[in-house]
Amino acid sequence: MEIIIESKKVKDLTKKEIEFINSFRVKDSGEKARLDFKKVDGKGEFIFVKENGKIMAHGMMKPVKVKLNGKEYSIMGIGRGRAIVKKRGYGRLLNSARLFQLSRAGKTGIAFTGRHNIGFFQKVGFKIKKNGIRKFAYKNPKTGELVKDPDGDMVYYEGKDKFITKLLKSKNYAITNTDFW
Repeated sequence: MEIIIESKKVKDLTKKEIEFINSFRVKDSGEKARLDFKKVDGKGEFIFVKENGKIMAHGMMKPVKVKLNGKEYSIMGIGRGRAIVKKRGYGRLLNSARLFQLSRAGKTGIAFTGRHNIGFFQKVGFKIKKNGIRKFAYKNPKTGELVKDPDGDMVYYEGKDKFITKLLKSKNYAITNTDFW
């Protein structure tokens, strides 16, 4: 058994890899979940956990600009993660690779999830802020409207910028022009 962790820029994903990732998105959430990753995650990267050349888990990280208290931060949005086979350690390996990259770069990483996933993320080393999504607002670049999502827990790794500490102390929203990551 040979396990390899591979990081690949979204722009370099093959059609086969995109179809593979989308097949599970569609299976889990229906056709509306199909994405053009090169359009929505163009500056990001996917991390693959492969066993004997076969993808066993995958997940994305991409740069996201966030404004808080008049200052702009560049964080990493974490998302699109899935272990193909559950309860075999592939998801843990994927998230260990994410944490390693965040730590090495000194970057803050943030994901949003439902309560059912909190225990898993805590076990692999992420911190949790229940209802943390309520600290964020999406600013629609076309209309200027602020859109808030009331449902979701924040999974995070705090980088050198101490963004999370500042966010949790602030009474203001963190404003982003990325509606989903």
